[in-house]
Amino acid sequence: MLLTACEQQTRRLTSSLEPDSADLHITEAPWESQAQMTRRMNHVTTYLKNATGLKVRYVPAINYAHSYALVERGEADLILVGIYGGYRLLKALPNAVPLVVQKPSYRLVMLGHRRWLEELEADEEPGLASVTGRRVGFGSRFSGSAFLQPLLAMQREGVKSADIDECLHEPVQRHLPAQVANGMVDFVFIPSHTDKNDQFIPEPLRDELAIVWTGPLDRNDYLIGVNKPMNKKQQSNLQKVQQAFLELDRTADDGRAVLDAYMLPGFELPTSQFPEATNQRIETLLSRSGGLPTCEAS
Repeated sequence: MLLTACEQQTRRLTSSLEPDSADLHITEAPWESQAQMTRRMNHVTTYLKNATGLKVRYVPAINYAHSYALVERGEADLILVGIYGGYRLLKALPNAVPLVVQKPSYRLVMLGHRRWLEELEADEEPGLASVTGRRVGFGSRFSGSAFLQPLLAMQREGVKSADIDECLHEPVQRHLPAQVANGMVDFVFIPSHTDKNDQFIPEPLRDELAIVWTGPLDRNDYLIGVNKPMNKKQQSNLQKVQQAFLELDRTADDGRAVLDAYMLPGFELPTSQFPEATNQRIETLLSRSGGLPTCEAS
């Protein structure tokens, strides 16, 4: 039923856009409200048109899985994606290639209630192990930044998803802090950027919430393009988009709008560490747990 609904939604979107004169189509997993996603993508497509002359059309996705399906079905040529979606697509599609990756600016942050921190014994150290036996809030089950990244961090410190008492998944990441404040969960994991570790804590909740743990500076997001070996025009278009992302800076209004919308310092070429080494770590995690771990209440 879900697949049928996704296909019907895609058909409605496509029919409303015809005739389709776009050179490329781009999508992204909807980790925020659709209104915010659309505003951000308007900045991206405007910048790409000015930088490359290409008409790039945004294809909205209903959820994370739908965004991956759009690429797999050939309805999107480009996708801005986190580590989980990137891992899935690069494994599933031989012609999918990482074009650019975010410059190191992602940091994983674990939030708890300030009252919990104040009640700790003097010899108790807050950290990732604090999730043991607790209720924990994550982003979407398919989110790299707010679910898979926490699992990888826990794996590094010997904490298993089975150690968590119960977890809750909230697709709209900005809603996660409120779940700690209202008592639904004890901790949540949220993404942050550079030194703004509290950027997703709403102002009214700052007296109630506290940062329990922060991870090292890292990467999470990148741009994947679907290369078509026999289509020289497609290859040329992807190269133009890649170069445009590499040249993104804040000296021009449209470039600044894109970077500010994503809260990123910029993009660079893929490295041996990202996404390649990250995908190897994901493979190890998934092989140990027999797939994506789960901690939801049964």
